[in-house]
Amino acid sequence: MTILAASTILMTGCGNTSVLEEYSFGYTQLKSGNSEVYLMSPMEMGKSQNNDGTVLYGANDSHWWMAAESRPASEITVQQWAEKPISLLEQTHYSDLQTKVSETTVLDRPATEVRCTFNLNVQGHAVQMVGQSLFFEDNGQIWDITYLYNPADPVGKEVIDHVFGQIK
Repeated sequence: MTILAASTILMTGCGNTSVLEEYSFGYTQLKSGNSEVYLMSPMEMGKSQNNDGTVLYGANDSHWWMAAESRPASEITVQQWAEKPISLLEQTHYSDLQTKVSETTVLDRPATEVRCTFNLNVQGHAVQMVGQSLFFEDNGQIWDITYLYNPADPVGKEVIDHVFGQIK
């Protein structure tokens, strides 16, 4: 999920408008199986459901990218899923991958936070990217909420700082 987003995100400049004026922040309802969570987002998120039981929500613009994916807890644990993005990034053409994994809580339950920084080759130039993911279980579903932005883009950073971890 992060690989596709990183390769499609457009790194543009920004104006002087504050993110609170530019975006309509609110909570988006995410449903999968018996799980229902609400995720703070700068805009409504689109939804798609695969035949294998996974559900994917996503939204992006030229400054940031967000996605939420769920899978049945019977298929994978929080810890196993948290390790997958790291191994995928290690196998790609990205350079200078740095990761930090820490334990946290989401919805008063144990969760895993993964923070990655890496360089992405965009038209011959290295662009630094930051990816932050939260992995947690809710009512039989494992959720992966992923946020991606370029730290040199103040709008992207401010948007993600505003919404990161805002789950209820």
